[in-house]
Amino acid sequence: ALPLESTLILDLSILQSQEVDVGALSINAASLALYSAVFRGAPPLGAVSIAVVDGEAVVSPSKGQMTRASMNMMYAGREGAPVYFHASGEATAETLISALRLANGEVSRIAKSIEDYVGQGAIDKEADLALGTAEDLVAIARVRDFLDDKVSDFLAGQVFLEGGTFNLLGLNSGLGELKRNCIDYFRKIGAFRSPLAKIAGSGCVTKEEVELGFSESVKWAMIDSIVSEGKRIDGRGYRDLRRTQFENGASGMCTVERDGTKLNSTVSVTTSRSPRTLECRHNLAITAAPFQMRSSRHHIRALEYDLMQAGQESSLFTEKALSPILPEFASFPYYVKVKCQALSMDGSFPTTNVCASSVALASAGVPLKYHVAGTSAGIVNQEMGEPIIILDLMDLEERFVDGILMLTSADTGVITSASLGGAKSAISFDSLLDALSGSVSGNNTVLSHMNEICSLEDEKGSVFEKIAIPKGSRGKVIGPGGSHIKDVEALTGVIISLQEKEDAAFVYGTDSESCKKAIGMLMKYAGCPSPNLSVGTSYKVKVSKILEYGAVVEVQDQGGDGWIHISEIRDGHVKKVEDELSLGQLLDALCIGKNARGTPQLSLKAPSSDSSSSDARKRGRSRKQSDRGKK
Repeated sequence: ALPLESTLILDLSILQSQEVDVGALSINAASLALYSAVFRGAPPLGAVSIAVVDGEAVVSPSKGQMTRASMNMMYAGREGAPVYFHASGEATAETLISALRLANGEVSRIAKSIEDYVGQGAIDKEADLALGTAEDLVAIARVRDFLDDKVSDFLAGQVFLEGGTFNLLGLNSGLGELKRNCIDYFRKIGAFRSPLAKIAGSGCVTKEEVELGFSESVKWAMIDSIVSEGKRIDGRGYRDLRRTQFENGASGMCTVERDGTKLNSTVSVTTSRSPRTLECRHNLAITAAPFQMRSSRHHIRALEYDLMQAGQESSLFTEKALSPILPEFASFPYYVKVKCQALSMDGSFPTTNVCASSVALASAGVPLKYHVAGTSAGIVNQEMGEPIIILDLMDLEERFVDGILMLTSADTGVITSASLGGAKSAISFDSLLDALSGSVSGNNTVLSHMNEICSLEDEKGSVFEKIAIPKGSRGKVIGPGGSHIKDVEALTGVIISLQEKEDAAFVYGTDSESCKKAIGMLMKYAGCPSPNLSVGTSYKVKVSKILEYGAVVEVQDQGGDGWIHISEIRDGHVKKVEDELSLGQLLDALCIGKNARGTPQLSLKAPSSDSSSSDARKRGRSRKQSDRGKK
């Protein structure tokens, strides 16, 4: 529909509310007010909130039910025609579809009640408002007469496909030239006017009317290409995805590119308190902006403003999609910040950002339940025939489809978020379910690539550890004014978190080596400088200091220090320790006991076939006195 000539101001006042369903109630109240006074005769809207509690969908849930729910949803639409919905949490596709069916039935009932109420004359009929449209339909028709065939020929020629590779800049350049030619044509014939100097219905056009006519020409040319030829402007089929490339950089970074859409996601973890455990921010540094923004916004600040609005919407969608896969704060007491920098945009920005952020979170060592991927689906109505569903929308496609569904899911079948928006005309409930099924299938394809680049089953890059500290040693670990924690963080680069009601310390670092070093330092501050090793067991150790009568080693699995006497380096006489060992050398050593200080005694000698743990203890005790002055 064309924009209205008049400005509508709707004032909603909440007089009293003990319900959490205020959003749905507000939409229903607004629908009653507008369709009784302004849009009389048009089918009204209805809205309802749904919560999935214990696998069952509940209509208009209470606050307690919404808190316990695995998924919450807001749904709005007309009878049998969804207009908007957003759901977030965790649910299978079957559970989500069941909730959508329930919501669709409730919304149809509410919309019918509003229609009956208005039809009974309960609202004063004198309240009807006369509204017109600001656009000159004659002018727009003239613009389309000039552009329709030219745009169709340009898109059919596909000169922007170079060797099978889609060229976004080539497409933008060609369409921009066609629009400039249109403006030049009306200028030459003296029919291009400013809005103030133009007479409606005269056949003259303004810049804004050229923009509207141009958008309509592009829209119908692309729809005609999809319907008649079965392919899109970049050569893909209806449900083909663009090639998705992942580049997993440093810890906590991931770059994703989907042809014209390219972005970088960076994850940082901190102990500083925040209102939310997950915070998503966007820094949109665009080098190839979407076509409509490049063409209609000449001032860079206006362009940046438009892109920031898109970024803010994507931030909310990303948080809703990722929140279910993060661990509970009690098991991972850190605040996670996700920052996205968009390098170029050509549609599907929020869903691509979810893919990049999921990989970045896993790369940063955040213990995720599973990876999630996102895919957008567009619903295209036909005058004759069933609606067409296209996946992974480009920027131009996002502008002409009748509705856009964005969905994120895991390869386990769990859906974490789904939303329908941008409905420009009535779409059927069945087409919504078809789009949902297509998005889940597209996500499974993307998830296979994500698991290849950063598998959650690979514990090799784990950088998060939880260690128990002796009861009553919390103050020793923290130190005066937090000095011990600050020292450990400064020397190792890790982030340490201690919870008030738990005798444990959480260590988060960029690599496993720094975590182990930090754990050893914390245990020393806690009064447990030596690891608890079992006599007769072999351990992986690393030489950290060489002395005259032996070597100090770091026990890799335990994070503490041990001692290897010179006589336990090898069989036979050892003249100098440095002749046999070197700093940083990794060794397999056998625990043979502890000295008087409680430091584990280790041996590099191969155990004989008749050796036993008791023999090892005797060897350890025989050197207790000699080692007191040497270590």
